Amino acid sequence: MEQYTKEEAVKVLDVCKAKMDIAKTRDEALEILREAGKEVGYKPAFRCLVMGKTPEESIKWNRKEG
Repeated sequence: MEQYTKEEAVKVLDVCKAKMDIAKTRDEALEILREAGKEVGYKPAFRCLVMGKTPEESIKWNRKEG
């Protein structure tokens, strides 16, 4: 999994969410979920693509400052 900024991860989920909206089969949906999970993590992907949260709500950003 590549390290993304929060904004980049949100963009990835936006793209995957748009793909999910037009997916017609279970296999297509699973492939999109798998793709999103590999890119930004499976928890944010699940929150966004399965639970219906926005990409911004789905990304939990815990960075230590300093």
